Amino acid sequence: MSPRISGTSSNSKNDFILIAHRGASYDAPENTFEAFDLALELGFDNFETDIQLTSDGVAVLVHDDTLDRTTDATGRVSDTGIARIKSLNAGLWFEGPADSAGINGPLAYPEAFVPTLDDFLERYAGKAHVHLELKSRQPELASVAMKSLKKWGWLDQHTGDSIAPGLTISSFHIDQLKRSIALMPNIAHGWLLQKVDNSSLEEAVAVGLSGIYPIAGKVTQKQISDANRAGLVVRTWGIANSKAALKRAYRSGAVGTTVDWPAKAREILASM
Repeated sequence: MSPRISGTSSNSKNDFILIAHRGASYDAPENTFEAFDLALELGFDNFETDIQLTSDGVAVLVHDDTLDRTTDATGRVSDTGIARIKSLNAGLWFEGPADSAGINGPLAYPEAFVPTLDDFLERYAGKAHVHLELKSRQPELASVAMKSLKKWGWLDQHTGDSIAPGLTISSFHIDQLKRSIALMPNIAHGWLLQKVDNSSLEEAVAVGLSGIYPIAGKVTQKQISDANRAGLVVRTWGIANSKAALKRAYRSGAVGTTVDWPAKAREILASM
């Protein structure tokens, strides 16, 4: 199970889950097997990843809409075929920090590649609770994801909690969430947004979401309380490199957060 941090904050009655954001992405190249494997080695069986479609309709694990930042190529993911993407290196850009829980220094992970969703689901089946973000607005994305999730048995996992193995689906795009809920109504879905307000709560309930996920640096205990009264689970995102945002998320009463540096976050929260 993922590390759970208990304490005397407003979150004391709940377990606070640390979700490895794109894997242990501070310590290894984001959205690669190296980052997800490291998360598991460090004791984190909840992780988040992003998917979007290639030009020929294959779901791949890339956060940005272009390949420029995290591979040795340029161009939009949606304009690039899977054969080209499978040939790319996704680790040369990454330099392991001096305090890394993984490998230190330049060329720390020289053989990392961009996984497809099928690659990912096959590798971690039965091992993790995956928080799967539908990153792009591509109309076919939810249906492509559903086929892969069904193929590898993920639609029969725990959902709406942090139990591993399990599955939760998220997106910033409400239309994408509507498509996904229509296809996978038994899976928990959460809306990523800047902050919780009355309008977003009303829409979340109307759409049939189970969760609402505000940015950590703006979250308040009132937002959490309002969302919980509406029947919605709240976890946060957007910690970046901020210890203050991590502590704010924890004290807010949220059930957890995504974080690039889960091993460090565990130490920080344990000392509170």
